[in-house]
Amino acid sequence: MPKQQFADVLGRGAVATPISPAARLALLTAEVKGAWANPLARRGTLGMALVAAGSLTPAFLPKDAPLIVSLKLQWLSAGTGRFTATLLLVAGMALLVDAWLRLRPGVASAPLHRLTWLLWSLPVLLAPPLFSRDAYSYAAQGQIIVQGMNPYEVGPVYVPGPFRDQVDPLWLFTPAPYGPLALQLQHFVVAITGDNAYVAAVAMRIPALIAVGLMAWAVPRLAERLGVSRDRAMWLGVLNPLVMMHLVGGSHGDALMIAFVVVALLLASRGQLVLASISVATAASFKQTAVLALIGVIGMAMQADQNSPRSKLSSLLRATALYGLVSAATFSLITAVTGLGWGWIANLSVPVSLRSLLSPSTLVGSMVEGLMRLSGLPASLVAKPLPIAQSIGLVVGVAAIGWITWRLAPRKPVLAAGLALLVLCAAGPVVHPWYLLWGGVVLAATQLGRRSTEAMIWVTLFLVTYGVVDATFANGTAALGVTVAVWMLVRMLLQRRGSDPNDPTDLLDLNRDLRASRRQTVSGSTVG
Repeated sequence: MPKQQFADVLGRGAVATPISPAARLALLTAEVKGAWANPLARRGTLGMALVAAGSLTPAFLPKDAPLIVSLKLQWLSAGTGRFTATLLLVAGMALLVDAWLRLRPGVASAPLHRLTWLLWSLPVLLAPPLFSRDAYSYAAQGQIIVQGMNPYEVGPVYVPGPFRDQVDPLWLFTPAPYGPLALQLQHFVVAITGDNAYVAAVAMRIPALIAVGLMAWAVPRLAERLGVSRDRAMWLGVLNPLVMMHLVGGSHGDALMIAFVVVALLLASRGQLVLASISVATAASFKQTAVLALIGVIGMAMQADQNSPRSKLSSLLRATALYGLVSAATFSLITAVTGLGWGWIANLSVPVSLRSLLSPSTLVGSMVEGLMRLSGLPASLVAKPLPIAQSIGLVVGVAAIGWITWRLAPRKPVLAAGLALLVLCAAGPVVHPWYLLWGGVVLAATQLGRRSTEAMIWVTLFLVTYGVVDATFANGTAALGVTVAVWMLVRMLLQRRGSDPNDPTDLLDLNRDLRASRRQTVSGSTVG
């Protein structure tokens, strides 16, 4: 088949003459084989296979899971079997991270294949939800709708049996805080998988995988619009180990939110601002925090309006009103069609019931609370620092987002959208590792300097380590988890000293990476 047609099918060039589904499948197979030819892609795939092999433990499976009984895998739940499974998990993540670092564009000897993300995803397709039990809650919420109830009004405790039993006890009595489209998607997955709670939870990975595929399509194109290397954006945003761990492995609904946010920013960069606003509303229908992506749309509208006689404030207000109205109308239409109503508004406090020390404000409040408790102060006073710190964090976050909208969005709207999502994450009372992907995937498509890229890599490695250690503690192998954390810390410190300047995993040797990115840069628009 002609090379141009091959490239067009995979989205590399202009639209070509339509080809048959069989030919498309053949081209896809050829591309997968091409990705498999890269030894680093194979190394990452092996890593994910080891993660899948080590996932059948209490860290990821509900208590007395039927899968354990049917496959006679009870020996993995205790003693040597449990330790071995945990060791496989740790080794798998180490291989994945190593492969990712060595694949960095400008460092890797072989070119980056777009379908590497698919190779890395395949081994865990049938694995239980990884590094989080949220997918079990998704299944229960879908079952609630199947039984004619509203998940905004009742929690998983209302669906007794396997669907309820596999949910984390922390969320048994809590109604859903997610967007209406997310809940109806969960309903659809449960409806087509039948009355099998575990299969429904695992099947939640299918929408997540589709979302990552959409990200793999949109992120490079957005990067190209911004004059950034497509390969670099793919490497940092889509092949990121946190994407593999939490969006694919954990099947989180955030995946679809992020995918539609990136699509919205891509549409806006092409001047399709109304469609971009609709895409933002669709993203918010999965997770409401996506509404901040409107900052990017508004910024690009202001750029398009910069030759008009309007003042900056007038242009901002006009764009906010127009595209905010489009998004609000779209979200309202989606809500009406799903038939679930607006109950999520009252449930936004549900996630806050978890004390998350990854949140800066919660960490500071908890530390002050602990010091006050040690000082013997009354319980009424000890209870105050946490909510005060969390409130201060939110106020600072809102102020920062306002500054980003006013000062940065008109100049670099995509960067502004990504930063606003990250600020919301950092300022909130609860932070999970995958929350950093809200803005992180967007930032991967922007022109980042050496220090910013370095920071993203370090944050990724920290959160990967956190997730692995958390899993090992859940498996009762705390010593192993701490050992892994220390090992990764020592490795990073050695790399920081630059003990081997030719080591492709040296995190600070980014100059050649940036030079390679500039060489690959294709001149784009001014929407940076």
